[in-house]
This record gives sequence, C-alpha cells and structure tokens, in this order.
Amino acid sequence: METGPTVSVVLPVWNGERFLAEAVDSVLSQTLEDIELLLVDDGSTDATVGIAEGFASRDGRVRVVRMTRSGIAYALNAGIARARGRYVARMDADDICRPTRLQRQVAWLDAHPGCVALGSAVEVIDETGEHLGWRTFPESHADISYALIHRWSAALAHPTVVTRRDVLLQVGGYRPDRVPSEDLDLWIRLSEVGTLANINEQLLRYRRHRGAVSVRKRGEQFTTSLRIVNDARRLKGLAPLARRILSPGRCALAMYHFECARTALMMGPRAAAIRHARASIASDPTWPEPWIALAACAFPKWTLRSLLGLSERFRPLRL
Repeated sequence: METGPTVSVVLPVWNGERFLAEAVDSVLSQTLEDIELLLVDDGSTDATVGIAEGFASRDGRVRVVRMTRSGIAYALNAGIARARGRYVARMDADDICRPTRLQRQVAWLDAHPGCVALGSAVEVIDETGEHLGWRTFPESHADISYALIHRWSAALAHPTVVTRRDVLLQVGGYRPDRVPSEDLDLWIRLSEVGTLANINEQLLRYRRHRGAVSVRKRGEQFTTSLRIVNDARRLKGLAPLARRILSPGRCALAMYHFECARTALMMGPRAAAIRHARASIASDPTWPEPWIALAACAFPKWTLRSLLGLSERFRPLRL
C-alpha cells in the first residue's frame, strides 16, 4: 500500500512572481526530504503559473493546483484537501524557510503527540531581503491561549505553522468568512481540541512588503479580528473586548516603510530603521508616526516602546 509523505507543504499564491522561486527553492532544499509541495494558484495573471509548473516539471514532489480567483481561505482548503502528508505545513510565496525548518518541527511534533499546531520564531526581512530583526512568540499553550483571547494577538506566525492533518480536517480547515484574520480564527478553534506551541528558533525569514495583507487590508483585519476574539470570549462567558482606536490608514508604501522602521528599531539594525523611517516620511510627510520613529533612533531601545506608541493604539495586530 502506497503511503504519503511525512509533510504536505501548502503554499497558496496569487500574482506572486516576484518572490515565488526563492520561496519554493527554500522548501525543496529542506533537510527533511520526505515532503510534497502543493502550489495552489489562486487565479494569477502574472508569471506565477509558469514558475510553478517549471518547478513541478523538475521535481516530482511538487504539484500545482490551479483555481479561479477565490481568496486565500479557499486556496488553503483546496491544498489541504489534496494533502497526503501526516502533517500540513504552511508557507507563503514571499517568505523563506530555513533548511532545517521541517525536520525540527516534525521531530518536535512527534515528541509531543498532544500538540496540534506548532510555529516558530522568525527573522523579519524587508522587500529586498535586508535583515530588520527577530521576532519571538509565546511558547507554551497557556501563554498562547491567553494571547489569543486576552491580548488580541494571533500568537503564532502563520507561515511557520505545521499542523496535524487529521486535526485540521476535524475542525473544518479555514473559514472564508474570517478572512483576512483566518489564521487567528483557526488557532482559536485548534486550541479547543489540542495544545499549541512555538519553538524559540528562527525557522523562517518573514518578509514585510507593501503588498502584504496587514498593509493593504489593515482596517478590515482589525475589525475581523475583534469579531473573532469576541465570539470566542462570549463562548467562554467572558465580557467582550472594547474596540481599540486604530490610527488612520495610510498609503501602502508609507505603511510598509513605517512597519519596517518600527521592527528594525525594536529588534534590528538602527541604520535600517533610519532608512525606512525616511522613506515612509517621503511617501507621506503628514503622518506623524514615521517622524516619531525617526526621532526615536537617537534613543536606547529600552525607551522605544513608549516613544513608538506600542500602546493599544499603534500595536500591529499580527506579524
């Protein structure tokens, strides 16, 4: 009887020609070779399909799933439905896996059978691949669950997560009406049937860019996340969280550079913070936050939380 691979990597992509090849190469170069890669094209109109099919023609572990434009939740569910692995790993078309990522995560999950979803810390990079800093996440199930319900945080970096396929199917996969916070919704549902965890190792290079959902759909993500968290709180008999003040949306380029500047200020090189803060100001000189970020470059990092507005008003919802 033919058995499936250990891990099915599901990578949804829509018009991802710019970074796709690098992302796919990082998956196929894993030290764990017993994998399959499902490239789910969500109706791309650029060179994405040609890139994906080129990889499939050269490596039998790659399968291309083509769809009409339906959205990320449908694309993810299409990939999960075709997955044959014991585990399902998430991956995005703009990120880069460390070579040992899947080997480390599979070993951890094999040793912890009660864990249903495992993420990791990340290195944050910008559009050009420049290092912006490191980001860690709560490691224990108790801390992750608290962050999900009480701190309004996804608590796991979506493209780092590996789940057990049977449990993922059990909870119904991704729900389209929860986009663009579909991952937050899934973590809450998975936390009710098993434990969640993060490895404190940087197993993925997470790319910030101006086309990211957190830049393009910031307000919608904010509203949807609040609805998801409050639905979960009501089921637990907790009072709903009040809507936080969200600073006004800005153009994608200004938002992108500001997020890069803030990340570099808190966790990375000061030169990158200065460069991105200046670029954000150039894109929108009327927005005060980039000016604050630029001024904060003169201060020690331990003072920056208050100066950068890492209060409820300016804290990003997710990575």
